[in-house]
Amino acid sequence: MIDLSQATEILGRAKRVLLTCHLGPDGDALGSMSALAALLLENGREVTLYNPDPAPRFLRWMPHLEKLRHKLDGTPHDLTVVVDCGDRKLLGPNFPAPEVTGPLLVLDHHASSRPFGDVYVCDPAASSIGVIVTRLATALGWQLSHEAGVGIYVSLVSDTGSFRYANTNAEAFQIAAGLVSDRRVDPWTVAQSLGEEVPIGRYRLLSSALATIQLELGGKVATMAINEEMVRSAGAKWEHSEGIVNYARALEGVEVGVLFTPAREATATHVRVSMRSKGRVDAGAVCAPFGGGGHRGAAGCTVEGSLDEARRRVLDALAAQLQV
Repeated sequence: MIDLSQATEILGRAKRVLLTCHLGPDGDALGSMSALAALLLENGREVTLYNPDPAPRFLRWMPHLEKLRHKLDGTPHDLTVVVDCGDRKLLGPNFPAPEVTGPLLVLDHHASSRPFGDVYVCDPAASSIGVIVTRLATALGWQLSHEAGVGIYVSLVSDTGSFRYANTNAEAFQIAAGLVSDRRVDPWTVAQSLGEEVPIGRYRLLSSALATIQLELGGKVATMAINEEMVRSAGAKWEHSEGIVNYARALEGVEVGVLFTPAREATATHVRVSMRSKGRVDAGAVCAPFGGGGHRGAAGCTVEGSLDEARRRVLDALAAQLQV
């Protein structure tokens, strides 16, 4: 599923392109959308960026994201490129109809995925979607500009944890080095925008979340929970919970960190599960039976039921993986 020939053909001939990604867009998704928008515009295409959810504050500075729409007017497109999405349902129940989207080109890198779309490109060995965007640009003969390079670099650092996670490989370093040396991407400027302008509400929320840490399964799993009251009391927003689960994973002796939060579904009780693994446990495989997915090191899902029920079911699944 890593043959780019169909993708380059369908993307190369499209004139009006819609770019989108999963709900709750993150750095990999928005970085690759920003890069694709730059590439397409520089090559004479019309581009619309779309997601029902807003971009988190710390990502809105990227090129072309000021044009991100949350509703569409029904204008038809020659092609829709869906990035960083391994399951159609992650696009939400109100995804535009085919007469608006045109064919779907899906760019994915999740090992546990449910392929969809008209052309599906997936490479779990790609450390981020920015890697696949880079490969596409090369195949099409499109020169990477500074603007496209910024989006690709953000995609890379977001999904590799600033080149610390297990998915970091030689290709990721090679692309990053080229962006810095040839496309004038400044690592400090990106790092400052992503993590050096933190609102005080984020730290207050982090303090509350750290107080909820519980060690489970012989200390191999650390869980955390954040609820609406914690966010409100901290003067924070839900986007400020991004990455907090990593503090649970980082604990000595812990193999998996899990964060439980309320899910967006309003018709029943649901709990959102964010999972981070140091590698012994395949987080994507644990989340897949719950209808979620992701990578070995990072995954998520939504579990129906109360917080206590969700905790029990997730811990049972983790116990099976850890054989404890």
